Amino acid sequence: MYPNEELQRWAGRICLLLVAAFGMMGYHWANVRFIPIMAGFAILAAVCYAPRAVSPEAGSLRRSGQHPAI
Repeated sequence: MYPNEELQRWAGRICLLLVAAFGMMGYHWANVRFIPIMAGFAILAAVCYAPRAVSPEAGSLRRSGQHPAI
């Protein structure tokens, strides 16, 4: 695991914590104005938890048999 992934995981956890906190505050005060804020932090949490695509290492074209000169 890379340090950047650990940072992303913590940021996702904090965003989910804020979603829960704003949800409880909105429920307590019966206020729907917290919903856009909750949605924003939920989107940020999803971005933080989304897996990053790792590109395969480029191999030699000569070994693969796909070189046009062959």
